[in-house]
This record gives sequence, C-alpha cells and structure tokens, in this order.
Amino acid sequence: MIDLFPDAELLDMPTRAGLAWRADGSRTLLRHLVLEAIRAARGGRDPLLATSSVARDSRLAVALERHVADFLPEDLECLAGIRRLPHLELAVATRLFDPEAVGALRTAGLLHADASAERRLTSNDLLAAEAHRQLGTAAVDALAERAGHRMLAESDLWWSPTIAIDVSARWHRLGAEASGELAYRPEIRTRVALAAARDANDRGDFAHAAAHAARGLAAADDAALRVEAALAREWADEAEDPESTSVFSSRCRLARGRTHRAAEGTITSGEPDRASAEAEADARVEHLLAAATRAGNRLDAEEACSMIDLALSVPDASPLERLQALTAAGMWQAVRGRWAVARGHYRDAVRLLDARPHPHGISARERLSALLFLLSGHQVAGADGTAAQHRLERELSPAAREGGAPELTVAGIAASVAFAGSGHPEQSHREWLSAMGRDPSALSDPTTAMMRLNVAEELALAGRLDEARALLVPVDEDGPLIVRRSRLYVETTILVAEGRVPQARETARAAAAFTRGSTAAALRIRDLYRLVTLDIADADEVDELVQLAATTDLPLAAEAVRRASARSSGSEDAMPIDELRLHALWSRSDPAPVAPTPAPVRRGAATPPAPEDLTAREREIALLADQGLTNREIATRLFLSVRTVESHVYQARLKLGAASRRELARVVAAEATSTGPATAT
Repeated sequence: MIDLFPDAELLDMPTRAGLAWRADGSRTLLRHLVLEAIRAARGGRDPLLATSSVARDSRLAVALERHVADFLPEDLECLAGIRRLPHLELAVATRLFDPEAVGALRTAGLLHADASAERRLTSNDLLAAEAHRQLGTAAVDALAERAGHRMLAESDLWWSPTIAIDVSARWHRLGAEASGELAYRPEIRTRVALAAARDANDRGDFAHAAAHAARGLAAADDAALRVEAALAREWADEAEDPESTSVFSSRCRLARGRTHRAAEGTITSGEPDRASAEAEADARVEHLLAAATRAGNRLDAEEACSMIDLALSVPDASPLERLQALTAAGMWQAVRGRWAVARGHYRDAVRLLDARPHPHGISARERLSALLFLLSGHQVAGADGTAAQHRLERELSPAAREGGAPELTVAGIAASVAFAGSGHPEQSHREWLSAMGRDPSALSDPTTAMMRLNVAEELALAGRLDEARALLVPVDEDGPLIVRRSRLYVETTILVAEGRVPQARETARAAAAFTRGSTAAALRIRDLYRLVTLDIADADEVDELVQLAATTDLPLAAEAVRRASARSSGSEDAMPIDELRLHALWSRSDPAPVAPTPAPVRRGAATPPAPEDLTAREREIALLADQGLTNREIATRLFLSVRTVESHVYQARLKLGAASRRELARVVAAEATSTGPATAT
C-alpha cells in the first residue's frame, strides 16, 4: 500500500517498518502516516520523527482519536505507562497494570516484548501518545509515581531498574525535601541512585551520572556508587576519543565487578566471581579487536586475523564480545582471501543471533551491526549475500519497535549495503541519506567512510556520477590506508564513467600501489583486475592475479581470471563501465526477497516502454549480454566496434529505464522467453 503514494520512494526501509507497526493494521492510519512521512521527507526531515508528534488539528489526529476510542481504560493506562517507563520488564508490568490488559495488548501487537530474558516492553508510541493525551499528563505522572512507591515499598521482593531510574530522575528534579526522598532508608536511596548513575554512564551522559552518584553518596557511602562517580569523572574528558569509547563498556564492567568482589570480601580470594571474569575477558577481547582494526586499516589482513583469533580464544568473554569477534573475524578473513573460514565464523555469529532468549547484552543495535558486517563481508568476497539480506529484513520490524535513532541509522546503513549488493543503487543511496540524517555518529570512522564508498561505487557503475562524487568528496584523502585505497578505487570508476580513461589509469595504478605486497587478497585481486581491464597491467601483475586466484577461495577470484583472460590488449580509450564490476549481483532466488521500491504510481503517467520498442540490433545485443558476453566479445561476434556496442547498450537502457547493463539483459531475456525463441545467434 505504501508504494501507491507519489514519492513513496523517499521512505527508507526502517521508516516503512515503523509506519506499518504504528498503523496497527488500520489502512486509514497508515494512509495518514504515510502522507505525513512523505511531507517530512520532502522537507528534508526525519519521517519517523515527524510522525511521532501529531498536530491536534490534523487529519491524522482525528483518525488516531477514532482508532483509540474503543480502547478500555486499562489498555490506555498500560500503553501510556509503558511509554513513560520504556523497556519495562514484562514481569514488572503485570504487577503494575491489569495482567489481562498486558496480555491482550501483546497479542494485538500494541506492546512488543524483546527477546531478552527480561522481556523488556516497548509500546506502540503513536497509540501510546494518544493514550497519554486522553488520560492527561498529571494522571500519567501519578501512575509512574505510584509504580515507584510500590517498588520502593516492596524492594525486598522485586526491583526494576527502569522504575528506579524514573524515581531517581524525579528526586533529582524536585529535590530531596519536595520529592519525599528522605522518607526512605539510606540503602534504598543509594540503590536508586546507583541504577540511574549506571544507566547514565552506559549512555555516555556523564554529567547526569555524576549528579545521580553524588546524590546517592550523600545518603550513604557505597563502593559501587563511588565507582560510577569515578567513571563519570574519568571518561567525561575522554568520551570524544573513539578508541576510548570503544572500550568504555568493558572498563565499566571491570570496575563494577571489582567493586562487587570487594563488597563481598572476595577481592583477594584468588577466585574472581563470574561477572568479574567476564569483564576482564571482555577488556582483553576489546583490546585485541582494536589492535585488529588498526592492522586492517594498514591493509595487514593477516595480522588482523591473528589478533582476532586470539580474541576468539579468550575464555569467559560475554556473548556480545564473542559476537563482535566473530563478525570481525568473518570480515578480515574475507579480506585475506579465506572465504571458507570467513563463512564458518559467520555461521557461528548467526547461531549466536538465533539463540533464545537473546544473550544478555546483545541489543537491537548490536544485532544490526553484526548483520551490517555480514553483508559487507559478502560484498568484499564477491559472494551472494541474499540470505543475510533477508535476515536484515526480518530484523527491521523489531528494530523499529525497540530502537531509537542510532539503531535505525545502523539498520539504514545495512539496508544501503544490501541494495548496493543486489544492484539497486538508487535505493542504496536513499537508505544511506536517510540513515545519515538520523545519527551520523552511529558508526565510527573508518567504517562510515568505507560504507559511504561502497554506495558511491554502485552509483558510479550505474552512471549516477553527480551523486557518486557527492559521496566521495567528504571522504578524507589522508585517512587510513584502507580508506585511501578505496577512495582511489571509486575515483577510478567515476573517471571511466566520465570517459576519462587516461586519468582512470593513473588512479587505478595509485590504488594498486597501496595493496602491493599486502595480505589483503580480496582488495589486491580487485586492483589487479582493474589494471588488466584498463590495459596497464604488466606480465608480473597478470601472473600475480592468476596466482592469487589459485591460492584463495574467494568467489570473485576465478571470475577475475576468467574475464581477464578473455580480454585483448590495445583497447580504445572509451570503455564500458560495466566491465569494471567484478563481483556478481546478489541473486533473487529466495521466495521472500527484500523487494526494491517500485516507482510510485502516478495518475496519467506514461507506461514504461516494453522490450518490443527496442531495435532488432539492440535486442540482439541485450540477449548476448544475458549469455554473459562482455561488450568486447559481442563486438567480435557481430563484427562491430566496441563503441557501437556500447552505444546500443546505452540507448536500450534509456528506452527501458534499466539501471544497469545486467538489468537490461534480464528484462529483454525474460520477454524473449515468454514470446518465443531468441533472435540472437
């Protein structure tokens, strides 16, 4: 239904997943949500954020009020309460709200429980906001306050960090006298402050972490609170350093584990508790992963793999650290040229993602990040990543329900890589722009730069040169070696597409200089293939390409040798851009693919031309392209010049609106199969 709206192509995949959930199965709500989202996208605003705030005089507000009109009061309280206390544990929710209402709302899909052991809840924020409006802010505040009083009164029986954080925020806002904080025992007050300080530290909000810790320490001296206060002070000045923040979580866990052991009197027992052992193991793993990243940035894939192998051998590491090590291992083994080994690591990562309940510490953002690196690894190896693409589609709905801007940003970047791998550069670009508009800092450099270059490459191959250059410009020319080499690689593609082959040869040679002698086999193979394609490879480089293909199991290696062997030297300066694409586009054989966004249906729009509108020669060349022949091979068979073949391909693509030579071939071949035997011989 979303695709029926004009300009629906402006809506990225995370937005679509979020709108579908918010609509609660109502076509009326979905219609108004989509219209509002498209208006926001046209204006350069985040469409999901735009639909989270409903103007009271809008048609969406009227439709929303009618949709909620039949909800029971218990349902309204539950929705508004969980919106006020986000990620409340399911067991706690059934204590505070009508259990039947909680169950019914979960069954109806208006409450979403994540796959963690705590089953943390998220409410449909659109309907929950309307429930909040109908109940009134005072009533919802009173509801949250009652939840806090009840938890504090029954703290010996149950405890909820989510409620404790809300209580601490209220105490902090109102002050000790007005909030009634002083009525509670000191140990209860420090426990409340500890929950809030830990949450703030974990979010990087060090100012509030220090404030909560100070208030708790004023009630009673507590070793754990002292740790949180120290962490807030220590990291406030270092938070801008990406390498520092990458190990912050494990440092927090390590300090907290030692505090717990000290409190239990086991700090010198020689037998650390499980939490402390895990924190120490995680710190070791993160140190090794950081070393692997530095080695990879230098194009030393062998050293990167060695560091990650050590990380994978660390006992007692948390599931999160193991997941990150497995996905990193898959990526760098693919770069190194050991695809079978990489796939083994990816299989282990997928098994970890499929565990039920989800292992503690693996959030929606971490799951999406893992999928992003799975998709990227398949791109690097030239392997078919369709299965990972479908897994991403399944993750989008939970991500849209559980996550915020950082999670949706990572989801959008992963979708961008998936569309690039399957040959849909326009959709890839759309997903990239939407993702970067949400939270550009969701991924650290050079990861963001490499993803940006991936999208730019596909745009250049599709002839969308202005967009490709716009993505290329922000990439630092003085960044890590892997980024500098990849930037030159994309620059080569753009220059060839512009017909500036002599300049393209210079940049291809400069890119290849970075990988000469490196252990980044996947990148070296691509660079050598470029040199052959541009007719500037010497005999030693051709031999190196053949030797690399014989010693790696990368899907792209054999293809590089096959296509390089089929080329003849002495090419003309103008050359077809399609010959630069080495990796195959991902298949669409799965029965439930991530469908590309079709063009919006417009009243009175002209019907796209059919294959019959092509000339006989254009159809003949397209059918030969579908058989796998390059433009040069087609020219030889038909006794034409390569320039003439390229011209026919270009004109045929314009007529059919085909995004690539491959798409042109598929469309014409499908039409020929349905109407009769092919005319090409």
